[in-house]
Amino acid sequence: MAASAESCVQCGKQGTGFKRCSACKQAYYCGAACQNANWKRHKKTCAPPVSLQDVPAKLNEARASGDWRGVLQWEGRMEELVAHQSDDDCSGTLAVFSGAHQSGFYTTGSKDHARSFVVLEERRIPLLGKLQRFRDQGDTMCNLSSILRFLDRKSEAATWYQRARDVGAAHGFFSVESQACIGLGHAAMEEGRHEEGVALLRNALVAAELNELDDPQHELDALIPLISALFTTKSLDEAEPLVIRYREAAKAQSGKDGVCFAECYSLLFSARLHEVPCLCTPRLKKNYHSAVIASSMPM
Repeated sequence: MAASAESCVQCGKQGTGFKRCSACKQAYYCGAACQNANWKRHKKTCAPPVSLQDVPAKLNEARASGDWRGVLQWEGRMEELVAHQSDDDCSGTLAVFSGAHQSGFYTTGSKDHARSFVVLEERRIPLLGKLQRFRDQGDTMCNLSSILRFLDRKSEAATWYQRARDVGAAHGFFSVESQACIGLGHAAMEEGRHEEGVALLRNALVAAELNELDDPQHELDALIPLISALFTTKSLDEAEPLVIRYREAAKAQSGKDGVCFAECYSLLFSARLHEVPCLCTPRLKKNYHSAVIASSMPM
């Protein structure tokens, strides 16, 4: 019996012996060129052919093992899955896929992952509001803003930071308000609006002190950009006590998570305050460069 003809989903060519997509086993291609050309369209529906009721378990298994690529192989079933879910479960499913894209972005630097993260989080934000999960909503807005800034969509980022600030202020989530003010303050400083930037970063520190999670890391996160901004504006009298405050807070946090970024900043701030070279031990030097990059501080 003659083999049935197959059709390339990209160019429409008919033939036999075509290669199938290894994931979904449904799409046929006459060659690698057509498969590559078709991928952006095909990935929206590409997923292993299993029962829909089995997909959540597969997702949870991949997420639990930290396999973001394993999560994304099921993205082709996402729309089918969320169509049958409650708002709460839908939000969770979107979070799984957006988290996988975020991991993919951090791992590979791919803007495609960053853009997919943005699309999914923009869908998720109104669901969180509907569910009255306002702190999660504010945190999501801030995370979205940071990725938008990377994509150079700064106006959109500022809009989401402001919305997050409003959500935090309206519902008493000072941790959210602090994150949002840090983002807005960074943007103002970069654009040369130094007075506004410093004011926003002062507000971030006040909100961090009041954070409802009682997490000392919020204070450190708010002190870093404020001290840097004060150095930029030559406000050393205001910066000096904050450097001392940061040093004490950094000592308290040192070693808790195995990362010595706080110590690196402490040495950097002290060196800049006294206009001397920053001398780090080998252990601190290992993380020094990453710490400076992460803070967007001028060298």
